[in-house]
Formats: sequence, C-alpha cells, structure tokens
Amino acid sequence: MIIGKKIKELRKSRGLTQAELATLIGSSPNYISLWETGKFEPDVFNCVLLSDVFNVPLDELCCREFKGGNQNVI
Repeated sequence: MIIGKKIKELRKSRGLTQAELATLIGSSPNYISLWETGKFEPDVFNCVLLSDVFNVPLDELCCREFKGGNQNVI
C-alpha cells in the first residue's frame, strides 16, 4: 500500500474530512488530496505530524513492515 492510500484509510477510519485533517496538521486540503491520490508524497515533517494525529508509528504510516531478523539500517 502506498502512503497516500494509507493516509486516506487512516483519515476515513477516524471520520475526518480532508479539510479537517489539513487543519489538524496546519496544511491545506489540496495537499491532502494530492497525497491521497499519489501525485505527491508528504515530506518527513508532515509525516511526523500525520503520525501524531493518527497516533500510529511512522513505520505504519509509511507502510514499512519488518519481517523479523536483523535489520541493518545505515
């Protein structure tokens, strides 16, 4: 799942409109729409804000899944 679809899924599951979500993160509904349609991706700052609003870890928001084992991150 790409991040835009995840944002839309989380937004809808919390009963928020794009305008309401935009207000919560200090953005515009147009940006939310662009993210949800996959035309743009949110920057790191906005990902952190979204993660806080949705109360999910960044890994979940960014659709990152760990399969276990050693994860070498540089």
